[in-house]
Amino acid sequence: MTTRVDVAPPIKRASPGGGRRVLRPRRPLTERELDKVFPRIKKRILKGGEPFGVFAMKRGHGRTFVLLGKSSPEFSVQLRVNEARQHLVAIYDGTTNLGYVWDDLTSFDRPAERSAPAKAS
Repeated sequence: MTTRVDVAPPIKRASPGGGRRVLRPRRPLTERELDKVFPRIKKRILKGGEPFGVFAMKRGHGRTFVLLGKSSPEFSVQLRVNEARQHLVAIYDGTTNLGYVWDDLTSFDRPAERSAPAKAS
């Protein structure tokens, strides 16, 4: 019995503009998602404890936000697949400023703003 093995090397693809390649369309958080996830993160930060990551996981047609402690085995799995999914919002601990959390959530998954070229005088 023989086994067929795909020995073709992986294809390297250059991303346009030199940025990171996004494998899915960008989708900023909606107001409803912000209202759901911010209180959960706030409660976890104020409680203190171990650092945790916030991941935006696809579920059906929507998303759910998962808070995983750094010691969780699922945390390391999600970090490994983050390169392709780009679903890590941020990693926080008990000393995080809530203003930074709000900024991270509102800027998550937004296209990078391009600055206008400087005019030569």
